[in-house]
Amino acid sequence: MSLSRRDSNLGGPKKASSTTFFYGRITREEAENILKTKGMQDGLFLLRESISPLGNYAVSICNNGGIHHYIIEKKADGQFMIPQGRKFPGPVELIEHYKNNLDGFVTAPTIPCERDADQQAIAFRGMTYSDLEKEMTVRAKAIKNVDMSKAFGPMRDHFMKMVARDLHLKQPWFHGKLSRSNAETRITKDGQEQGKFMVRARDDKKTFALTLCHENSIKHYFININSEEKLSIEDGPKFECLIMLIDHYHNKQDGLACKLTVPCKNPSFSKEDMIKYLRTCNEALFANRSRQSMSRDVPVPPERVFRTASIRSQIPVPPIPSADVIDTDDPAGVDEAAPDIKDVNSKNLESEYMQVRRREKRFELEPHRLTLQDDLGSGQFGSVVKGLCRMDSIDIPVAIKTLKNEELVPGVEPELFKEAKVMQEFDHKNIVRLIGICKSDSIMLVLELAPLGPLHKFLPRNKDMKEVEIIRLMLQVAKGMAYLENKKFVHRDLAARNVLLVDRAFAKISDFGMSKALSRENNYYEAETAGKWPLKWYAMECIFFWKFDSKSDVWSYGVTMWEALTYGGKPYYKMKCQDIVEFLQAGNRLKRPDACCDAAYNIMMSCWKENKHERPTFSELATKMELLHQNLLLG
Repeated sequence: MSLSRRDSNLGGPKKASSTTFFYGRITREEAENILKTKGMQDGLFLLRESISPLGNYAVSICNNGGIHHYIIEKKADGQFMIPQGRKFPGPVELIEHYKNNLDGFVTAPTIPCERDADQQAIAFRGMTYSDLEKEMTVRAKAIKNVDMSKAFGPMRDHFMKMVARDLHLKQPWFHGKLSRSNAETRITKDGQEQGKFMVRARDDKKTFALTLCHENSIKHYFININSEEKLSIEDGPKFECLIMLIDHYHNKQDGLACKLTVPCKNPSFSKEDMIKYLRTCNEALFANRSRQSMSRDVPVPPERVFRTASIRSQIPVPPIPSADVIDTDDPAGVDEAAPDIKDVNSKNLESEYMQVRRREKRFELEPHRLTLQDDLGSGQFGSVVKGLCRMDSIDIPVAIKTLKNEELVPGVEPELFKEAKVMQEFDHKNIVRLIGICKSDSIMLVLELAPLGPLHKFLPRNKDMKEVEIIRLMLQVAKGMAYLENKKFVHRDLAARNVLLVDRAFAKISDFGMSKALSRENNYYEAETAGKWPLKWYAMECIFFWKFDSKSDVWSYGVTMWEALTYGGKPYYKMKCQDIVEFLQAGNRLKRPDACCDAAYNIMMSCWKENKHERPTFSELATKMELLHQNLLLG
């Protein structure tokens, strides 16, 4: 029996939206929630459209109590394929093939996870696929001599982008040309709910502004349009049109103070249409998201803050980076590890990685060595998947960071290459090692795999871990950082989210995208501009003077240790940027965690000395942590 019907009018590949197992543009997390509510039988699957980039799909499938995600990438010739797989004319044809041929799937997609009878696939927030296709049909019929088979066939994505550029005009959140003050008046009158938002056209009628409610205050974000007519907020991801941008920020915080939740209704929008919009936004498949986003979002002010109390406080505080404002429980904050790998012996894996470093003298890897498996998520750079790397006839589990070729800027070195150059220098068991770089359809960084994932996600799920076990992990982090200190590298983004676990007793430091080598002349790095920085983990000399060295990493280590001993707690929770600065300037520090002995807290406090010269080195920290660990073992 065929899984879907072929479009009777146009022929060609079967439309994903015509199947009952297609859910539209939903997130990885939402897909997992749906599959869990449907029983998670082996072979139960659903098809979804990727949040980004446009045109790609993903299959989410249950097997042996876990959920696996496979990217279905649309190639330049219009065909679809999973990494290292065969090409098919459409995602439905691909699924029908893998129903009878594994060819890389962990199990066959035999049980369609069907939508409820009254549930429609989501095209954009507040718009179903049925609504979108009606809009496309109306637009196509209005075009003289249009070839419908092309418009809804090979040219569908291009045609959909063209139609989507005007869809904001029919959305309740778009208020047309409106001044900033009138926008504030309108959204205040409508009720300042967390995440309530509106979009207005600015005076030039070419650019837009997003107005957002956050903790009873109103924030405004400029929406820029570049030379290619793509829209973005500051240096965030770029979109073809407003409705795609708004859809993205419903799913991800990504630099905003909080996620978008409910629109401030344009007065001209009818009550009936608003009810329909909200019903589409709040179907059962989105029920969990709204509760989670309200409870997890971290308040972060985007503005620079000025004070007048002292010379140093007159220097502007830099805007807090995506690392600080990212919803850390959202798959958009990509993990470089897979939580469902249980059959990897960590000692054997570490031994293999060390042997690879000795055997392989070059870092350039041929594409045929790599086998891509489950999709772990996506970010601005591309995506992260787990996979296998063939080394001397042995398949080694790896994590693979990818950068799409279309994201490359001619003449500009990709950030992924810069990270690779830094990581190539490192060889320490408590640091995620770079295995190599592969240039194929996309640029790939092949990294060691840490199966249990980041510390800040592992600990909330494993509160049975004793203090001595956590101290052992933090001892390993201190040893890894002592290695970097000796190599004269500053990490600049040490946090629990960047400590990955191979197993419960083995930690590795990751994410060197912000790392810098220190010169022989200066034992510090001075930033030329204020970037998107994780302020809550930064020492005051970083905030005020933009100077970074190993002693500023020591401050970050203290915050990371606090996160670990609070089982994934959020430092300075709900405190705003200026409040944190004032809190620290007054001599205050984070409170001692409940599951923390006095000796451990004293080490933390030594990391938070305002005078950096009074802070310990990482070599000294490693010695202190070793002694503390031994004392805790002895009881």
